[in-house]
Amino acid sequence: MKILTLALVTIFLGGCASTATAIPNFINGKYYMAGDSVCTRYRMLSESRIMCLSEDGTENDYRDAMTDQQLQMYQINKNKSKGINCRPQYGGGMYCI
Repeated sequence: MKILTLALVTIFLGGCASTATAIPNFINGKYYMAGDSVCTRYRMLSESRIMCLSEDGTENDYRDAMTDQQLQMYQINKNKSKGINCRPQYGGGMYCI
C-alpha cells in the first residue's frame, strides 16, 4: 500500500512540474519568457538572446528579449484573465478600470 501511495504521489508531483508556464523574467535589463520546463535555467548568447536550459542542463532553444509591445500584451492578457480591463495609453503606460 505504501508503494502504491508513493507511486501516485510521484506521478502527481511529476505532472505538476511539467505544467509550469513561461512568464516574463527580467534578465540583464530585458524581459525574456522563461520558467517553463524547457527553460528553467539560461545562458546569455548575446545582449538580447538567451539559450534555454532544462533542469538537467540540456540546451533546448534560444529566446529573444521581449519587445515593449509583447510585454504590454502579456500584461493586458494576464489582467483580462483576472477580470481587470486595461488598455494602453497614448504615449505609454496603461489605463485600467
